[in-house]
Amino acid sequence: MEYRSLVSEIESYLKSLLKKSPEGWIELSRKDVAELFDCVPSQITYVINTRFSLRNGYVVQSRRGGGGFIRICSLFTAPEGALRGHIEEKVDENARAALYTLARRGFFTKREFLILGTVLDVLESSLPNGAGDKLMLEILKALAQEGFF
Repeated sequence: MEYRSLVSEIESYLKSLLKKSPEGWIELSRKDVAELFDCVPSQITYVINTRFSLRNGYVVQSRRGGGGFIRICSLFTAPEGALRGHIEEKVDENARAALYTLARRGFFTKREFLILGTVLDVLESSLPNGAGDKLMLEILKALAQEGFF
């Protein structure tokens, strides 16, 4: 008998929902998923934070509380244009991780990736306290709004 951890089970479940979603994203309640797996909502949060990061190819929006939700968008399966709103909302991620992930998923040519990487290097070296990351994320948001991905 094969043993699978609860974290792996939850991850598999969420990935199967994403695979079935024609939009390339899912929206669900942390509480509902926790009840389904007979665990606490913080375990769902752990899975989301460790297995569904931008570095792993996912954009996650989350709102806690009574009307809270988790929205997971896969960079692997999302239709063209579906990521615009999600990327605009995801301003707390590391700009370099976002850049690498988008490049790996084919949203940029090698030339575009090198240009944006150079811009990020210049921003990081010339602006204080993470302002370069914030500015690069604004650039990525602007590209998303123009329909580049």
